[in-house]
Amino acid sequence: MTDDESPNPWAKIIGPCYTTTGLARTLGWTEAKVADAGETLQLLVLETGDGVTLYPAFQLHDGRVVDGLSDVLAVLQTGTAGHWTWAKWLNIALPDKDPPRAIDALRVGRLDEVLRDAEHDAWAWRS
Repeated sequence: MTDDESPNPWAKIIGPCYTTTGLARTLGWTEAKVADAGETLQLLVLETGDGVTLYPAFQLHDGRVVDGLSDVLAVLQTGTAGHWTWAKWLNIALPDKDPPRAIDALRVGRLDEVLRDAEHDAWAWRS
């Protein structure tokens, strides 16, 4: 296997993603609304090295954006502008956490806990 054929580790970390068109269809929004939501941190948007815009599927639950996501993204941006870092932070499983992923905690309504953790990590990223 050559380097070009090696699987991208980000695919495993982030999981499935939507394109702008696919997410618009899923949410019943226009593509312009999806793009605007990405720009205003209502949605997490990622851009690949070759310029493809992607929206991680983990930020949806029951056909809608997970409640509190925009609040968490606003805090995370105070520590780093790296959207890929935010995606990893939201979706990586931590063995000592219940639920193990920040996005899961948001899904079950634990916004205050996730915001506290986001503030801590954003502070550390700034240091």
